[in-house]
Amino acid sequence: MHAPAQPCVAGSSAASAPAHREDVDWLRAIAVLAVIGFHFEAPAIFGGFVGVDIFFVISGYLITGIITAEIAKGQFSFANFYERRVRRLLPALYVMVAFAAIPAFWDMLSSERAELSRSAMAVVTFTSNIFFWQQSGYFDHAAVEKPLLHTWSLAVEEQFYLVLPVVIWSVLRIARGRRLALPITLLVLAAGSFALGLMLMRSGASASAFFLSPPRAWEFLLGSLVAVSGLPAPRPGAAQRTARGLALLLMAVPVLALRPGPGFPGLNALSPCLGAALFLWSGTGSVQAARSPLAPLSVLAFFGRISYSLYLWHWPVFAFARFAKPGLALDGWERAALFALTVAVATLSWRFVEQPFRSRRLAATSRAAFALAALASLALLAGSGAGLLRAGVVSDADRAAQRLDAYNNYDMKPVYRYGSCFTTPDGRIPEDCLRQMAGKTNVLLWGDSFAAHYYHGLKAQLDPDAVNIMQASQPTCMPTFSAETQGVAACRALASQMRDYLATARPDLVVMSADWLEDARPPRFQSMVHDLKSTLHRLHDAGIPVVLLGPSVQFRARLPSMLARATLRGVTPDPAAFVRSDVFALDAAMQAALPSGEGFSYVSILSAVCKGDHCPLTVGGVPLSFDHAHLTAEGSVHVMAKIVPQLLPGASEFSSIQQADDRAHQAGGEGARDD
Repeated sequence: MHAPAQPCVAGSSAASAPAHREDVDWLRAIAVLAVIGFHFEAPAIFGGFVGVDIFFVISGYLITGIITAEIAKGQFSFANFYERRVRRLLPALYVMVAFAAIPAFWDMLSSERAELSRSAMAVVTFTSNIFFWQQSGYFDHAAVEKPLLHTWSLAVEEQFYLVLPVVIWSVLRIARGRRLALPITLLVLAAGSFALGLMLMRSGASASAFFLSPPRAWEFLLGSLVAVSGLPAPRPGAAQRTARGLALLLMAVPVLALRPGPGFPGLNALSPCLGAALFLWSGTGSVQAARSPLAPLSVLAFFGRISYSLYLWHWPVFAFARFAKPGLALDGWERAALFALTVAVATLSWRFVEQPFRSRRLAATSRAAFALAALASLALLAGSGAGLLRAGVVSDADRAAQRLDAYNNYDMKPVYRYGSCFTTPDGRIPEDCLRQMAGKTNVLLWGDSFAAHYYHGLKAQLDPDAVNIMQASQPTCMPTFSAETQGVAACRALASQMRDYLATARPDLVVMSADWLEDARPPRFQSMVHDLKSTLHRLHDAGIPVVLLGPSVQFRARLPSMLARATLRGVTPDPAAFVRSDVFALDAAMQAALPSGEGFSYVSILSAVCKGDHCPLTVGGVPLSFDHAHLTAEGSVHVMAKIVPQLLPGASEFSSIQQADDRAHQAGGEGARDD
């Protein structure tokens, strides 16, 4: 994603370009600020990534308007068009890529430096979207460790620029004055592109729909249709204000409410794109009003003007700032300072890199522009090749860091019983996972992934001849009978199944656990407690004892990544900097809010596992969790060794397992790395 071409361009054809529209700068600002808000984790900007889609619509609108205007006046030239693209896109982009390589030498693992070099090559060849498509998804955990990931949308736009001028020129040449030929062609292409995206989404290929140009083309073409539709703009006044208000609403709702994940783009991209198109149409022919440079709309327009450089710099600034933090997480004031730094750097880039090339103060002729672009491209390719060679030199610290970083790809499926007792297609749990056994103590583990990650530890700690462990767990599903409130089909199915199951079955103990930090996210704490109390009351009436496990240890970022960065720098990990402090407050609040009495016990994981708020980070050299909270097999065994005596005080063989665990603990290290 990047800020699209300005409507006023340098060169002999500038006179044929549409007049500058300040409202387009406002729309650019909305788009880029939404994206930055999402990436910088600003409050409530959950769907700010749709700013990319807004930019695509703007680009289609402006480029189509410029091309059709030049063709109508007989001034269009492919050479001039691509010269303007070179001047607009490459200087600021190449400067950003070159500077991003500098901190990579001490902030990144050798494997990450190699990937950075390969991604820089993809930038130069306009194939970033394909490069990142072949890797992890845009919303995956590894995305934040890819400083050039944001260039994927530049590649999509550049690929669109290779095709659109040819299409428009060919259609207008063949149509010979037929006014509807171009709008109909663009409409058909947009419909085909949108249908392709939906097909990819429904077939499970959401990454293809996200990264590749053909399923994204409809967003550009929607802007193109606004440019060639010839529809009269709404009259200034109430009609225009209504159209603008509706446009802002269509964009604001996904920015504030949409959540990242495999459901995007698809139908979820319609609202922001339609909003952007409506905003562009509603401003057609508007007269720019005179206002103070410090007026809010003037400030917004300024952000729009620097939006390309602002977008280019915000992501690598954020990524490398995270790398510099031991806990790989930035506080609110640090993110605010980074935003101010990004604006300053973007302003310098706009003033001293973008403007000189676009105004022809640098590379005054077409030949000079293309020659300089070619030389810069070759230099970046050569530098990237050298970076690949240098990345092959691996130090001992780097090897140790990579061993820890490898846990980011941890296979949790066999540990969590994925696909059977955890994460089933329809949300219902197979009978084998819920089958009670006569002559044994039947324990039901019920909840989401934060219940599933305890199964392995329970199994290791408890005597299988005496205890039968049953498991009913689904991602994001709180263990209550009123899971319908979560609005997830799988959770509704699981809640219904558990109501029916526990109406007749009588397990000796139900152990409930979930991601309470997420379930209690403000303002949901009271409703979470209400749902839990209701479920506990029904289980109490049925004579079923319950133990509720409090919040798990949660880290500020992915634990393997944090440990790897600390190892790379030779820094002793500090649990206080790694662990989220809010889990302790939530633990206390839940203990105070939930009833205590016969048949119900609240067990604090944090009190059992963490000493003085200092939680273990590794167990025998293995990270406690493979992400921000979900336990590894070793982590599960370690935690359950502390918890089982509170669940089943008489569990056989516990003492010997506890002693073995403690011996492994002492052998694996002390202090911050272990309990």
